Amino acid sequence: MKVWKCLQICFIYIGSIIGAGFATGREIMLYFGGKGILSGIVAGIAMGALCGLFLWSAKSFARLKSSRNVFLRALSVIIKVALWICTLASFVCMVCGCEEIIAKTYGIANVGLWTGIFVSFLGICEMSVTRKLNAVIVPMIIILLVALFCKGEKVVDTQFDCKSVIGYCGMNIMMGGYIIAEQDEHFSLKQTVFISALSGVIFALCIAMVYAISIKYADASMPIWEFAKSRGMAALSGVIIYLAIFSTLIGCAKLICQENSAVKIPRIFSVAFLVIFAMISLKFDFSTIVNFCYPIIGYVGIAYTCFMMLLQIVFLVRYRSSKSI
Repeated sequence: MKVWKCLQICFIYIGSIIGAGFATGREIMLYFGGKGILSGIVAGIAMGALCGLFLWSAKSFARLKSSRNVFLRALSVIIKVALWICTLASFVCMVCGCEEIIAKTYGIANVGLWTGIFVSFLGICEMSVTRKLNAVIVPMIIILLVALFCKGEKVVDTQFDCKSVIGYCGMNIMMGGYIIAEQDEHFSLKQTVFISALSGVIFALCIAMVYAISIKYADASMPIWEFAKSRGMAALSGVIIYLAIFSTLIGCAKLICQENSAVKIPRIFSVAFLVIFAMISLKFDFSTIVNFCYPIIGYVGIAYTCFMMLLQIVFLVRYRSSKSI
């Protein structure tokens, strides 16, 4: 088993998820604030399982896109358009969050804009570039998050809310599942299980740490930043949040440019399009846009996951039927 390749897929999956909402604590408090740390841990494990599902279903979705059936091809186009719109919404949220956190932490304006512009050009690079960047950024985020967590207090509760777990997974799997399903590689069952298990463990631990750090500042726009500020570590939180935003922005830009290229849209147009939306992002308040966009993205994610599960079942049934003939 090629461990490094598996680790890269794990990190690109996690990197596409832990963006502004996650790294600021706003997203975790939105779904799990008052619902219990256990709900967040279960959601992290579930996200690992869903990673395995999308790796497993990627080949089936590729067949759907190339199907000769007009209805099936149209269905794949509708799905792609919905995912493209949600990815663009995530891009806007990330740029907005980046602008706000850097301005709050360091008093520097327009960092979100310039980051969005830079990432727009990265979007036209090969997927291998995205993998390598996330393989560096994600471990750095985890290490810095641990350093911040060590300054907090332990949180112990036994509350559990299934609805919040489903909603959270639905919101995050849209982006994570999308980027996983677009990997042009085949993974063995052993590799798929390894990637899924590792992703689940890492994600569950990260959610638990973010929850513990954020819970006392649950109503703040950026709970982690408020926590860090109270302990004289605002600069550290700024680095964590910026890196998390950057990793997700890379995934957003890559997917948007990739889908544009698939319909013969020139790369330069994709870059210009993303730059324009990076500029538009500065008009929004981070907390407001997250509270508006994330639930909608969540519904799309739930529908996308159900579709991918059903698609895989259909292809498995057809495969076994053809074998038995």
